Amino acid sequence: MSKTSLDAGIPILTEVIEDSGNFVASSKPQDAARPVPRPEVVDVPLIDGWLTEEWNRLERKIGGRILSEVMASVEAEIENRVRNALADVLQLSVETMAKEVTQNLRTSLEDVIAQAVHREISRMQFSKK
Repeated sequence: MSKTSLDAGIPILTEVIEDSGNFVASSKPQDAARPVPRPEVVDVPLIDGWLTEEWNRLERKIGGRILSEVMASVEAEIENRVRNALADVLQLSVETMAKEVTQNLRTSLEDVIAQAVHREISRMQFSKK
């Protein structure tokens, strides 16, 4: 399996983060006919006098929100991939185990039948004497 085929299911950042502050994993590319929302305009004088502490707090808040939303999408994707991989492994294991059980049962039955036939022939030979 090539790396490209593995990466095909991983959404890019623009597919994960949609407009209006809602973060949703998208399974299809953005529709070109859809209007592009304009970002909220911030009045420069309101943020002009911000202290470094205020900028740091805003950065932590935005970073935390984005991280939690991206991690939710990543966790869901990982869970799906693990579930699919386990389903394949379990299916293969069940098929292998069924073949082994069938073969072991066949061997056991052949042994039991051979012993029963041998005992019956021995009984028949003993009764003739």
